[in-house]
Amino acid sequence: MMDATATAQAGDEADAGLAAAAWLADHHDRAWTDDAARARLPGGEDTRRPEILSQALASAGLRARMVTRRPDRLDPATLPAVLFDFDGTPFILTAITSNPRRMRIAEPARGGLESELTARELRHRARRQAMLVTAEETAETDGEAPGGHWFWRPMKENRGAWVQIVIAALAINLLGLALPIFVMNVYDRVIPNLAFVTLGTLALGVGIAIALDFALRSVRAGVLERIGRRLDVGISSALFRHALALRPADMPGGALGTATFLRDFETVREFFGSQSLVALIDLVFIFIFIGVLWIIVGPLAFVPLAAIPVMLALAVVAQIPMGAAVARAQAAANRRQKVLIEALAGLETVKSLNAEPVMQREWDAATAASARVSGRSRFWSNFAANGTGVIQQGVSIAIITWGVFLISDGRISIGALIAANILSGRALAPLGAIAQTIFRAHQARRSMQTLTALMAVAPERQAAIESRMTIRAGRVETQGLGFTYPGSTVPAIAELDLAVAPGEIVALVGRVGSGKSTLGKLLSGLLAPQQGTVLIDGQNLSQYDPAELRRGVGYLPQEPELFTGTLGENLTIGAPRAGADDIARALQLSGMDGFVATLPDGLGTFIGERGGNLSGGQRQGLALARLILRRPRVLFLDEPTNAMDRDMETQVTERLSTLREDGTALILCTHRPGLAALAGRMVVLDKGRKVLDGESQKVLGRLQQAALARTKEGA
Repeated sequence: MMDATATAQAGDEADAGLAAAAWLADHHDRAWTDDAARARLPGGEDTRRPEILSQALASAGLRARMVTRRPDRLDPATLPAVLFDFDGTPFILTAITSNPRRMRIAEPARGGLESELTARELRHRARRQAMLVTAEETAETDGEAPGGHWFWRPMKENRGAWVQIVIAALAINLLGLALPIFVMNVYDRVIPNLAFVTLGTLALGVGIAIALDFALRSVRAGVLERIGRRLDVGISSALFRHALALRPADMPGGALGTATFLRDFETVREFFGSQSLVALIDLVFIFIFIGVLWIIVGPLAFVPLAAIPVMLALAVVAQIPMGAAVARAQAAANRRQKVLIEALAGLETVKSLNAEPVMQREWDAATAASARVSGRSRFWSNFAANGTGVIQQGVSIAIITWGVFLISDGRISIGALIAANILSGRALAPLGAIAQTIFRAHQARRSMQTLTALMAVAPERQAAIESRMTIRAGRVETQGLGFTYPGSTVPAIAELDLAVAPGEIVALVGRVGSGKSTLGKLLSGLLAPQQGTVLIDGQNLSQYDPAELRRGVGYLPQEPELFTGTLGENLTIGAPRAGADDIARALQLSGMDGFVATLPDGLGTFIGERGGNLSGGQRQGLALARLILRRPRVLFLDEPTNAMDRDMETQVTERLSTLREDGTALILCTHRPGLAALAGRMVVLDKGRKVLDGESQKVLGRLQQAALARTKEGA
C-alpha cells in the first residue's frame, strides 16, 4: 500500500490549483464546494496545470485567459490575477500599490497567507505569465453548452484553421491551371517553333506548381487531421460529460441507447474531418475552371457548364432512396450494437440458459437487416458514381468533337483543345463523388440531430456550481413523497412520510416491489421526486449540488457494479485521495480486511472484468467498503449482505453497528433477520406506502400476528 504521508503530500500539491480557484470563487461571490468542483474535472489531474485550473474556474462561472507578461506590469484593473511559482504552484496577485510600489499577494495553498513583495521580488518568484480571471454570466439552452451549441461552438473556435483550408483550396485550384496551360503552350508555341529554352522554362514553372500543389495538399490534410483531432477530443469529452450528468431514468433509450447515440458522433467527425468536406469546398471553385475555359476556348466552356446541372440532378435523384435508407441504416446498426453488448455482457446467463441460438437469431436478423439497407445504399451510390463517370466521358467526347470543327474554322488551336479537355475533367472532378458526399452529409446531419436531442436533455447538474450547501448532520425527512416510473400506472412510492435522525439505524422491510429500492434512489438523487419533497438537514434535495448530495448520502444498490481493474482502483474510485487509515477503516467495517490480508498483491490484486474474479459476497463487501470510504452522513444499503455467507454477514452486521457512534444515519433494506436485528426501528412498506413504523420488536410482533391471522383464515 502506498505511503499515506506521501500520498497526502502529493494530493495537497495537486490541489493547490483548487485552492486558488476556491479563493477566486469567494472573491467573485460565486458558489463553490471542493467536491462539486472535483466532480466537474477529469479525475487524477494536477489542478496546478493552467488548463485544469481554467476548468475549475469555469465550474464557478469564471472565465480565464492566459497572457505572457511580467507580473509587475499587469494592469491593476485586471486584478486579482493568478500567477505561478517556478514549481507551478498558483498564487493570487491581489493588488498593486503605487506609493510605495508594492505587490500584494495571497497564497491559497498556504491557507490564504497574505504578504507584500517588491516588483523585483515578484519577478524572481513568478513566471512571466499570468491568468486573468473575469466573471461571466452563462446561460444554457436546449442542445447548447455554455457559450454556444455543443458542436458549432468548437467549430467556430477552429475558424482560423477552416480559413486556412479554404485558402489552401483556392491556391490548389489555381495551381491546377498550370498543367493545362503548360500543355497548351507546348503544343501551340514550343513544338511549331522548336523553342527548347521556352520548353525548359515552362517545364520548370509547371514543376514548381506541382510541387507547391503537393505541399499545399499535405498542409491541408494536416490541418484537417488537426481539426478532426480537436473535435474528437473536445466534443467527445463534452458528450460523455453530458451523458454522465444525466440521471439514469432520463437517458433516451436507456444506457444502451445513449451509448449508440454517442457512437453516432463518429459519423459527424469523419465527415467534417475527411476529404468529403474538402470535396464540397472544391465545388465552389468549379466556376474558376469554367471561366478559364471560356477565356481559352470560348463556346466549348458551355459543354462542362451544361453537364454540371445534369450531374447534380443525378446525385439528387440518387439521394431520394439513399436518404430514406439513412434512418433505417442507423436503426439497424443500433440494433446490432445492442444485441452485441447484451449478449457479451450477459454471456454467463446466455450460456446457463442455453440461449445461444436465440441470441444468434437476433444477431443474424439484425445483420441481415443492416446488410439489406447497406446494399441498397451502395447500389444507388454506385449508380450515381457510374452515371457521373459516363457524363464526364461524354463531356470529353463532346469537347473533342466540337473542338475539331472550331480548329478547322481557325477559332482555337490544337493546344487549346487539349488544355480544354484537361480543364473540363479538372472542373468536373469534385462532382464525381458528389452523390457519396451528399449521402455522408445526410448521415452526419441525422447523427447531429440525434446528438442534439441527447444534449437537450436537462442534466442533473449545470456546468457552473450553483450551491454552497453541504450535508453535515444527515437528518432525512420525506413529506408526501411520490414517484411513478415512466410507462407505469402504479406508483412505486406514494404519499410517503418518513424521518430518520442522525445516528439512527432503520430497517426498511416489505415485499418485492414495495418501493424500498426506489426510495434509496430518490434519497440519493438518482431519481427526481414527482410529488412531495425530500429534505436533508432541513433543506430540499434540489438545493444541493449532486456531488455534495452523494458525498453526504451514500446509496448501495442490490447489485453493485465493479469495474475492470485492481481491487484498490475499485475501492478508491470515489475517494482517490483517501489515506491508508481511511482505507483500513472501510475494509474493516465491510468485513473485507481479512480477505485483503490473505492476497499476495493486496490492493493491487486484479479482480477481472467487472469483478469477475471475486465471489458474490466479496463483490458486495468491496462495494460496501467503497461506499464507506467516502464517509457519507447517511448510508442507504439495499440488501447489502444477501450474497454473503452467515459468518461474513454476522461480522459485517456487528461492525456496521459502530457507525452510529459518529452520527451516521443507516437505512437498511433487508429480508435477512440478522441484519434487521441491527436496527432499533423498523419501517414496513407495501405498494409504496408506509404501513408500519416503530420499535423493531413491536413491529416484528405485529407482523407475526398478521401472518398468524392469515394462516388461520387460510385454514
